[in-house]
This record gives sequence, C-alpha cells and structure tokens, in this order.
Amino acid sequence: MRVKITSAEILTLGKFIKEKSGIVLDENKAYLFESRLSPLIDELQANNYIELLEKVKKDYTGRLATRLIDAVCTNETSFFRDKSPFLLLVQKTVPDFYERSPNGVLNFWSAASSTGQEIYSVIMQLIDAGISPPKFKMRMLGTDISDTAIAKASRGKYTKFELARGMDGAKLHKFFLQTGDDWVIREEIRAMVAFKRANLLDPVTLTLLGKFDIILCRNVAIYFSQEDKTKLFNCLASMLNPKGVLLIGSTESLMGITDRLAKKDFRGAVYYEKA
Repeated sequence: MRVKITSAEILTLGKFIKEKSGIVLDENKAYLFESRLSPLIDELQANNYIELLEKVKKDYTGRLATRLIDAVCTNETSFFRDKSPFLLLVQKTVPDFYERSPNGVLNFWSAASSTGQEIYSVIMQLIDAGISPPKFKMRMLGTDISDTAIAKASRGKYTKFELARGMDGAKLHKFFLQTGDDWVIREEIRAMVAFKRANLLDPVTLTLLGKFDIILCRNVAIYFSQEDKTKLFNCLASMLNPKGVLLIGSTESLMGITDRLAKKDFRGAVYYEKA
C-alpha cells in the first residue's frame, strides 16, 4: 500500500539521498518517493519514511542504502537517445583520436550508463561505421550509481518495449538474439564493455577508473546542485587525456560551471574539449 509522505519527511530523506548520490529531490517529487519507496516500506515494515530511513542507517552492510538509492534513481534512457552524439562520435571524435594515435587504445567511458543502452548504442554505431576491434583498439567502460541498473546492463537483456525506444529493425537483428519475448545483445558486443558501480560525486573513486579520451555524461547532472555540477565537471576534466572530449546532454551547458573544458561545435553538435 502506498504510504503518504510529508514535507518534513521529504526534506530529511532528500538530504540523505543528496549526500549519498548528489541527486536533488524536492517537494515536487512527493509522488516519486511514494511510488518508488512504498514497496521498501512494506518489506521492512516501517510505519513511515523516517522509520524507513532509520532502518536504512542502522544497516551496517550498506545494502539497504544502496536499495533506497536504486529505487529513487530515474534511470531514464533509450537506445540512440538524441541521435547527434552518436553521429558526432563516428564522424568526428573517434576518427580524430585514431588519426592522432593510429595504434593507440581509445579509452571510452559512459559515466551514467544506466541499463546499458547508451554504451551499446555507441558500439553498434562504431561497428556500422567500420570502427571496431581488432583493427581499432578500445577500452569501453560503463558506470552507474545503481546496482540494479549495472546488473541489467551487464546482462544486456531487453524487452520489446525497451527496444522499441530507438532501435531499428536492421540493428536489432544484427546485434541481438531473441530469447522468448526478450532480446539479448550478442556476446561479442557485451564482452566489449566492463560495467562498474560508481558515484559521480566521489572523486577519489572516480580517479581510480583511469584516464579517458572520450567521456559521455549526459542528462545526469541536471539532478545536481550548481556546486555539485562544478565538482563533477572539474573532476571529469581532470580525467580526460590531452585533446580528450566530453559529451553532455543536448539541453545541458557548462557555462559558468567550469573553464577547464572548451566548447566546440561540429555540424551543429556540441562537445567539450579539454582546455
């Protein structure tokens, strides 16, 4: 049964969620708290959201905190979401890298990969453009704060509804195998990507991931405060190799956030290069 949440509970829960994930949720998101967290309240037999939070904090394993964050993460994604970044990659940024380093290893990171659609879309686009191993060496990494999302991305298994959002028939039959009502991405594609859990507001952990030539961090910082956006994008800038490129969401901007990344334009598609 859905439990109603009060304004005071939203403030208390919102503070905890922001500390753990950077996600800012206010009173306008009451419906999200109620719809996403009511099942957890029922399972833990909590009478209200404050009691739920107390149980989460008392769990020394940290698993309940992870489940709570998983529940409120939006994980809104689709295959080939906003087509321009994928065209930019095959027409400009990836060819530029191999032109500079013909025998180099392209280090690519999807920083908020959710359930995997973004980075799998990148790989499919590159393969269709003739840019793929073994001729071209690359290291592909996808990270997300949600354990549930990472597990699904690692499996590479999607429903018809999930595939209907952006996937055309030719790519579907080329890159997926049908298993019952679902489709699983081919193993040779799945094996190209390593998926890990990472909090984008934990710079110490992020720097352990290494350096990258291309980073996609799209449509996640919109949930962050201005201060956390600055912290995030300065960190990402430090993780880019020289001439490294960052792609953000089509409605996002780094104006007034960081001067460590220079705005560039290619055929109407915007990207940022390490300054």
